[in-house]
Amino acid sequence: MADRADEALHHPLAFVRAKLGQGKTKFAESIRLHGRALGCNLGTTRSTIFKWERGDHAPDDITQWVIADMLKVPDSSRRSVPWPYWLPAWENLTIAAPWTPAATLESLTRLAESASMDRRGFLGIGGTALAGIGAQWATADQAVAAATAGDTVTPATVDRMAHRVESLRAMEEETGGGDYLDSARADLRLITRMLDNGRYTEATGRRLYTLAAEVCCLLGWMSYDASLHTAAQQHYTAALRSARTAKDDALGAHTLCFMATQAANQREQQAAVSLMDTAETVRNRVSSVMRASLAAHQTTVYSKAGETRKAAESLNRAFDALDHADASDTPGYLTWFGESQLRSTEGRFLLLSGQARQATEALERSVAQAAPRDRAVRYGTLALAYQQTGDLDGALDATHKAANLIEEGIHSQRSVERLQEVSRAFAPHRDESRVREMSERIAVLAA
Repeated sequence: MADRADEALHHPLAFVRAKLGQGKTKFAESIRLHGRALGCNLGTTRSTIFKWERGDHAPDDITQWVIADMLKVPDSSRRSVPWPYWLPAWENLTIAAPWTPAATLESLTRLAESASMDRRGFLGIGGTALAGIGAQWATADQAVAAATAGDTVTPATVDRMAHRVESLRAMEEETGGGDYLDSARADLRLITRMLDNGRYTEATGRRLYTLAAEVCCLLGWMSYDASLHTAAQQHYTAALRSARTAKDDALGAHTLCFMATQAANQREQQAAVSLMDTAETVRNRVSSVMRASLAAHQTTVYSKAGETRKAAESLNRAFDALDHADASDTPGYLTWFGESQLRSTEGRFLLLSGQARQATEALERSVAQAAPRDRAVRYGTLALAYQQTGDLDGALDATHKAANLIEEGIHSQRSVERLQEVSRAFAPHRDESRVREMSERIAVLAA
């Protein structure tokens, strides 16, 4: 291809071009030629493709029709979702399937037996389609799968699988999720085979679907942490299905929180708010720690959406709920949530709302209590806060600490991306030797 080989990571249209083996110039020519065959005189150029993939503009309706016809996308599919989500750059079967035990099992099987997920850096679902997943989860039928032929799945077997999942979660917190994706997929395959082939009681079946939801949600988080955004969405959606089949509203809401945060960080603010609004419907039916987590994620989403007042109100609710939390009532998938996480949320809220000096205090407290994987990311955020206060020494110190953690074995793409953001923030000081050295160090980590 004439363009950079890694461009497929940045936009679904670039991924489509990569599959066709066409650079921007060639793809623009293909559109013009196909348009001419359809009776349309289009002026698409390499620059036009560049602007589409950068997100500056979207093709007009006639051009989208020509592109869809060229890529053999039915016009009904093109009109059902906005640009660029109708492009054939991802698998939407998981989203379109009915919310039944059979479809849930098929979704889990497809994920468990798939090859390693893509490394595309764009969301596979956006706009109203993304918000709609939450609405589907909230209204889906709650059926439990009937037992099928095979060996009996005993409660003790489920207990052993639950311990495996807890161990996996603990390891992921230490070094980041990238190293454990294959292990999590192996666990998902085991659980799926039990559901598919085993004989079990209704209660055991619900526990298995709950475990499947936990593993899928964990896989979604691991994928997100590694910047595998489409894979993250696919696993989160499967987690929602499994949680609904297990009749576990808290776990479903927990998954929606993660989906909303991912959407907010990928500039799908309206969908993120909608997902959180859906999760909020279960607030009165969950534990205090879950209410604290819901409110914390609302803080993040509202902050990203520029709704500072709502974000502040959510943050206050989160601290109040956490004060009333009971450790004995905390599910395994929420043991990571506590004051450290909430201080991190507070720090990011203060930073986004222009209160950098106050943000440094909250972030310092958060870093001191954080797990190693989280510490690497939060030092990067702390560096940004110090940079905004004009404290270059503090910013450089926090950056070095984050870089040290990554070099010592933290495998989190988010932490690297946060340091790249820090490097850009250092631009006004790029002539200073210590800033140049730090920028070079970050470039090596990102290579």
